[in-house]
Amino acid sequence: MPTYQRAATLERAVASALRQTHARLEVVISDNGSTDRTEEVSRALAERDPRVRYLRHDQNLGSTANFNRLFETCRGEYVMMLADDDWLDPDYVELCLAALRADPEAALVAGRARYISEERFARDGVRHEHRQADPAARVVDYLRCVDDNGVFYGLMPREVLRHASPLPNVLGNDWLHVARIARQGHLRTLDEVRIHRELGGTSANIESILASFGQPGWQVRLPQLVIAFQLLRDIGWAHPVYRDLGAAPRLVLGARGALASIRWRALAWHLVTPAVIKLARRPRGRRVWALYDRLTRALGAGRLQ
Repeated sequence: MPTYQRAATLERAVASALRQTHARLEVVISDNGSTDRTEEVSRALAERDPRVRYLRHDQNLGSTANFNRLFETCRGEYVMMLADDDWLDPDYVELCLAALRADPEAALVAGRARYISEERFARDGVRHEHRQADPAARVVDYLRCVDDNGVFYGLMPREVLRHASPLPNVLGNDWLHVARIARQGHLRTLDEVRIHRELGGTSANIESILASFGQPGWQVRLPQLVIAFQLLRDIGWAHPVYRDLGAAPRLVLGARGALASIRWRALAWHLVTPAVIKLARRPRGRRVWALYDRLTRALGAGRLQ
């Protein structure tokens, strides 16, 4: 569980993990140099329950480095991540573990994400079922379907995580990460169990995501193309999980995956919207903006999906 400045929600997230019906587990909290009460809360949790282990960085190393620290620290046969403002149904681990063990080809099983905004249900997350026999087909199918990527918080064997690591410090790193997992085996979603996810935080918008990565601000204009290039690079030649494909098939899969990841309406929105905003500042421009805003909302084009 990576955390930073979330003393107010951390205890709820940890409690949901400790209340699991599968009780043989360890909760590892990695504190990215918080200056609020996060350290106090974490140490108190560790004192109350020996299953809690607390790690602390002296300073904020960035969200990606914190995730990678956790990837290296996990000791269980199976592992999963949990955000510090999310929480799990009590039987989440038990049911995901049973599904993993029932399918020898499974690499990751997740409960269905349920998104919360201001303490109210907002929407369900995307349901992922990628059980094609061909690993390349699984990767492309995942990238064609991915949106909110709640499946990132699924349960997997520790060896699968090891082969998918490290998490890169780039926009869309969670997409790259789960694509690497899909290369190794089936991805599944269980409708009968939920991970409850708060909308907001670091992932509230592209600007805050880029800021957390320390990436240049210009990427906010073309996020879909940035992610597509990172997928082409990761699959095509960079990450070793695809190495056994051979050079040419890797490049082909990288190109297919990159194209599958692009959401063309969202790309058009990011390209056109700045010009419309400028136009809206002119006399009578408000009508143009109002019409454009209604149109894009109806199409759902403004989401990074």
